[in-house]
Amino acid sequence: MIFILGLGFGSFANVCIYRLPRGESIIRPGSHCPKCGKQIKWYDNIPLISYALLGGKCRYCGEKISLQYPLIELITAFLFLLTYQKFRGAPFTILIFLLLVLSLIIVSAIDFQTYTIPNKFTYPLIILGLFSSPFNSFLKEYSGIIISSSRQLSLIVSSFLGLLVGGGVLYLIALLGRKMFKREAMGGGDIKLIFGVGAFLGVANVLWVIFLASLLGAVTGGVLIIAGKYKKFQEVAFGTYISLGTVLVFLFQPGLNRIYIDLISICK
Repeated sequence: MIFILGLGFGSFANVCIYRLPRGESIIRPGSHCPKCGKQIKWYDNIPLISYALLGGKCRYCGEKISLQYPLIELITAFLFLLTYQKFRGAPFTILIFLLLVLSLIIVSAIDFQTYTIPNKFTYPLIILGLFSSPFNSFLKEYSGIIISSSRQLSLIVSSFLGLLVGGGVLYLIALLGRKMFKREAMGGGDIKLIFGVGAFLGVANVLWVIFLASLLGAVTGGVLIIAGKYKKFQEVAFGTYISLGTVLVFLFQPGLNRIYIDLISICK
């Protein structure tokens, strides 16, 4: 059931990914072919199934439908399922992390295509992350902040510190990049996105996100430069890597902490 729900929200994510950068409403008009303008009937708009039955083409004009559509639907469905499995037994945490996942999918795709991150997603994530922190079971397990007088206060503090530390680190990188390379090294959208991620994951885990995002971005960029597909100092959609790092952290903790502890033990 959660997988099917994910497919449906994946279809909604595709609408946001296509329309928001163009300044279009995500509500009206209904789904339509971007080439011929014909409205898409409900039976041609069923996630995955309609794409397969239509052979990946518009029923009316034969325009090829981007592979992005079924891919986003599948990715959303699988991540919804994994998120549900991770937080089973904590319904409120499931809900807020499903919203986080959906937002990250939309943000990462838009950033990948346009190098921009809409404030319509980052600001609500910051607010939701902070206000949900007293009931966030992920923070409860992995916050790393303990205030003996109040467990809920510990979670609020961890959420707020995650926001400040995560945003502070990226802001520092932006300042250093501007001074060293005389160019923008980090966009404002990336900083606002990490604010929201830090509010959800807490201070310790937002540092994991930044580390993984930087590692993934560096490896991917290096491979593309070697392959001649990328130029040195070319703009990077870092929000996409932040999103991927965020998902890896909340799905695979406490495994990441164990790896870190094992490495420290080996180095001693």
